[in-house]
Amino acid sequence: MNAIRSRLLLALTLAAATGCAGSGRPGSAPVPVTRQWPVTIEEHIDLWLHGYALLTRDVSQVPVFRRGYRDTLDAVRAEQHVLTGLDANHAQLATLMARNPEIANGQFLPLYFDSWDTLTTAIDAFVRAGGVPPREPAARQQYALLNSFFPTAQSREWLRLFTQAEASESSQFYHAYWMAQETSRRGVVTAVDSLFDAVRPRLRRFLTTTRQTGGKLVLSLVLGGEGRTLNASPDHNVVVVTMPRSPADAAQAIYGFAHEIVQSIATSAVNDNMSPAEQRSGAAAALQPIAAVRAGAMLLQQTVPELAEGYMRFYLAQAGVAAPAGNPEAKFIETFDVPSAVTAALMRQIATALGRI
Repeated sequence: MNAIRSRLLLALTLAAATGCAGSGRPGSAPVPVTRQWPVTIEEHIDLWLHGYALLTRDVSQVPVFRRGYRDTLDAVRAEQHVLTGLDANHAQLATLMARNPEIANGQFLPLYFDSWDTLTTAIDAFVRAGGVPPREPAARQQYALLNSFFPTAQSREWLRLFTQAEASESSQFYHAYWMAQETSRRGVVTAVDSLFDAVRPRLRRFLTTTRQTGGKLVLSLVLGGEGRTLNASPDHNVVVVTMPRSPADAAQAIYGFAHEIVQSIATSAVNDNMSPAEQRSGAAAALQPIAAVRAGAMLLQQTVPELAEGYMRFYLAQAGVAAPAGNPEAKFIETFDVPSAVTAALMRQIATALGRI
């Protein structure tokens, strides 16, 4: 999945994917880019991730999905006597996913689209093509994007079934649920936006050096400590992080943002300091998420130090570890342990990006 984070697409792909706003539901109209980093909430991204969350048992040290999300939403749906396509097709979708582990990377797909309509229109054309690329250049770009996530006939069948199930889930439950949550959390969005405006100038040097000068920060009801990021070009980045539960918790979104924008540094620090054998065995891939958590803390310590302790406590909680009453740094380093060579590489690369070397 870390490779997916940093996939760079041609501008034509992005234009084809986000060229028009959908009018149907679910989906948010594209946000006019009048600021470098607007804070948004986008229903089609949450709906897509919601479907994955209900199909996945997340056992990562830092969970992708909000802790307890699946059980909580299952309880809400049961209370409302909800039965949708996700329920009817759960067994088949789970079986196909088990046979095609790469399907998990499809979690990133909605980040390339601005609405449910543009996403499902592209999916429908891709599935109908049945593995045969179209002739039109723009359509071929969309086909290539979708094929990178769903390259086999089995994975395309999963995509078809999942998209249908998601449409059913939206119409019978999720749209109304999401709209109610959106209404109740408007104060959260305002608080995050205000805090993000205040701290972003202190991250600007790092963002510029790492070619992340602009984009949008999307708050998700579904995600936990692991975000979902698309780095398409320096001024077109999509960073999706957890939606704080209250305005008082607004800093949690900044923690997630710091964690996401250091992903490329974490990946290179690990790869540069792991042997070929460790990379082949999967040890390097397993270490990258831990290195990213550590790198996010290092970045805040250097740029917004007043948020660093809160960041450590947040990620300890994400890992299910109780933070001490005092300074949590020792427990944080113990929990997210990386080799000393990787630690040194992270510190060096962050200092370089900040112009301090």
